[in-house]
Amino acid sequence: MQRIHLRALSLGFMFILGYAVVFGQDNNWKKYPYELIGGFGPSAMLGELGGNNGIGRNNILDFDFLSTRFGGNIGLRKTFRERVSWQATYSVGMIFGDDAKTKEYFRNDRAIKFRSPIQEVSFRVEYKIRKERGGHIYDLRGVRGQKGRKLATFCFVGIGAYHFNPKAKVNGEWVALQPIGTEGQRYMATRRGYSLYQLCVPMGLIAKYSINKQWAISGEVGVRFLFTDYLDDVSTTYANPDLVALHDQTVPDMTARYCADPAYDRHCNANGYHYYNEQRGDPYDNDFYMFIMISAHYRLKQNDAGWPTFKK
Repeated sequence: MQRIHLRALSLGFMFILGYAVVFGQDNNWKKYPYELIGGFGPSAMLGELGGNNGIGRNNILDFDFLSTRFGGNIGLRKTFRERVSWQATYSVGMIFGDDAKTKEYFRNDRAIKFRSPIQEVSFRVEYKIRKERGGHIYDLRGVRGQKGRKLATFCFVGIGAYHFNPKAKVNGEWVALQPIGTEGQRYMATRRGYSLYQLCVPMGLIAKYSINKQWAISGEVGVRFLFTDYLDDVSTTYANPDLVALHDQTVPDMTARYCADPAYDRHCNANGYHYYNEQRGDPYDNDFYMFIMISAHYRLKQNDAGWPTFKK
């Protein structure tokens, strides 16, 4: 009988030890609060240009997958509560739009094509919706224990600053559009110019899988809500390309005309340019861009001063 008690106590001790060891992994964020992050994935935008077939819509239904390009990011993340963390990130990417890729008549007739690099610095707060969960590590016959869960999900929101520079392809060269004032910003008092440096609001969702105590991988979908409608240099109505060229000193006159209206030749008749003030964009809805990132996470300890350290 004593041997049975000793065996039971031994099994019980092993079970408790294993349970405690694995469930201690739930508090891994206390030991490794910092993470270095590097990611890569698609970048895209939703604005006036390109889009799906049909009349333009200011939602994901107008998304043009053929215009997807790629980007990457690096970041530093710190968990300061079990479910709450912050992350500082530098992201780069390319966005692209081409009216030739939609069969909607008016957008296809507009024939504008653009691309723009994006450089973004952001700070965001993340909230863990579904956290990791440990389980016992010993496969003991007749003993039921909770299975571990290495997948966690997060939502995030933040503030960012980004630089963009929309360009159009004319005669085989990419030409910067903002200095030209393609919608009459240089000669019409009612048309205000826009800055290439803007603020954005990043929001999104993350699914993160812990490989071990120090390594994890994640998938992230993050949308950037913007305060401008000129991400693609298109917002309101057509200006007169002849006047755009007259007031622009940055590129040759014909280049300026085709930047203002790539269909300039078709939109002229015997009386000259007749598309002035026709709809070119939708000024009532701002643009947005997004990143879809697959990232690797390397966890770091912190030193006595509270900074990340590579010391084990």
